[in-house]
Amino acid sequence: MGIIDSIKELLGRDDPPVIPREQRRGNAKAAIEAWLRMETTTQYRLPPDRFAERLRTLVDSPHELRQGQYSWCLPAAFLQSVLGRFPDLVAQFGMDLYATGEGSLGDIEVTLTDAFRAFNYPDFIRSDTALSQRHRDLYLASHADWILLGAVQDATTLYPMTGSLRDPVSFSTSTLADLLDDCGLYEDVTTLSSTDKRNRQKLIETLEKSRTQDILLVGEMTRFGIDSTIRHAVRLVAPPTFTAPSGGGTPTDQEEMTFQFWSWGFQPSAAEGLPFDAAQNAFTHSLTRRQFAALEIIVAEPKPL
Repeated sequence: MGIIDSIKELLGRDDPPVIPREQRRGNAKAAIEAWLRMETTTQYRLPPDRFAERLRTLVDSPHELRQGQYSWCLPAAFLQSVLGRFPDLVAQFGMDLYATGEGSLGDIEVTLTDAFRAFNYPDFIRSDTALSQRHRDLYLASHADWILLGAVQDATTLYPMTGSLRDPVSFSTSTLADLLDDCGLYEDVTTLSSTDKRNRQKLIETLEKSRTQDILLVGEMTRFGIDSTIRHAVRLVAPPTFTAPSGGGTPTDQEEMTFQFWSWGFQPSAAEGLPFDAAQNAFTHSLTRRQFAALEIIVAEPKPL
């Protein structure tokens, strides 16, 4: 019998107890308060009290994470999932990044460049004349989100992040799956095969797992209106509902799937036919089963930590 097995037998259990999510939130906020009492130097042109205030908001409301102006939907889908399950780990990641420019999220280690840390994010947002005042205010209020997401994006690319919109971004299903796998916080990460996506029963069984696991979708997603379709990474909020094709008969790949997905972090000014759930910051959209099967589907089973 090995040492670990002997310790488990001595303790009378196979694994350590799982930390409840509410306890993790409490631990995160206590750590933020302790950190704020010691951290007095402004970094990233963001005072520590404002960074801490935003971090508390994300701990309590992971759905408020904002991608902002950057093409960072992939790290946003990843980080929003981890925030919901391990807010204490994300909070510590953020505090370390703020203080030193280095941090670890599970097994992912990041060192931000001096260029990124010196980038003037507030001036960049204020100088963007294409932004409405509402968007400008929302993005300035989520400066901490930019730091966290930039760090996750840095972990996906060979090119160090500088903070510029021109920084290269990595966007592939395998990159997102690798993030979930490499962080070490998930027991199993799989990408659903084309065969399984076409199998109605297998698809239903897989999407039902969104009640307890993280399911991320990558593909041509409609956002901010029916005519705004772009390649995007989102998190499935709940299992879809299925509606048989008009005319009845046996359900086919033309049956309609209606589903909610988290994507952005705040309510758009106009969604043009896309219902929006403000409590989840989630859009509701419908696709035929054939269209839905064209999306890449990643299933991540969290470890019982």
